[in-house]
Amino acid sequence: MKKYYFIFAILSALSLASCTKVIDVDLNTADPKYVIEGFVTKGETVHQVKITRTLNFDETVAFPTVDNAIVVISDNAGNSETLTLASPGIYKTSSLLGVEGRTYTITVTVNGKVFTATSYLPTEVSLDGLNVIVFPFGLDTIRAVVPNRMDQAGIANYYQYDIFQNGEQVKGVNLQDDQFSDGVQNQQPLFGGDFIPGDTIRVIMYCIDKPVYKYLFSIDANTGSTAAPANPDSNFGKSCLGYFSARTQKEQTVIIPQ
Repeated sequence: MKKYYFIFAILSALSLASCTKVIDVDLNTADPKYVIEGFVTKGETVHQVKITRTLNFDETVAFPTVDNAIVVISDNAGNSETLTLASPGIYKTSSLLGVEGRTYTITVTVNGKVFTATSYLPTEVSLDGLNVIVFPFGLDTIRAVVPNRMDQAGIANYYQYDIFQNGEQVKGVNLQDDQFSDGVQNQQPLFGGDFIPGDTIRVIMYCIDKPVYKYLFSIDANTGSTAAPANPDSNFGKSCLGYFSARTQKEQTVIIPQ
């Protein structure tokens, strides 16, 4: 009986082996997407656009640059400039002036595809300084900076901030609006860094338009989410990743006191 059982086991194994099928899995079925990040800043003539693309599964190079694009930025006053490739993936203007109240359009043509976005350069809000607030949080002490700005009454204002702690940029998206603070002195603090006495904090404030604010807000809302992150629509729509922002820019520096 054991002899027959042994023979049966061998035959079963051979049968399973003969039925084995190699499955060819295509890991690169999704076309890489272009990533475009462009800015026009009030009062400046040199503006930058960065173009990269996403990776296929088997690629190891981080964010390959796109160096063969034709990039044009124009405004609604009839001004237009074709950007020059300044370094891998970086395109720059040389003479297009950023003026508040104008609408700017970017057109990127690359490998037969055309990507277009528009952005309105809003009215500038002055950044008059940075206030530091200190308050206890359990056994710890939290220190935050408050941008000293007076919001413009009757105008929907949207703000984006870059925060630098001792020269290093603090990660994260920092946004404010005036939905509940129209026309009053700002009281909203900026969080995101573990500030300690003696730290030098530099804050750059950008006034941005509503579509850019909504896009960045969606990006921030997806950060740290347990759900599968979505790609929010930017002013490029769904055609590519990234966004184009016309903006004003002001900055201030403060040293965290003892």
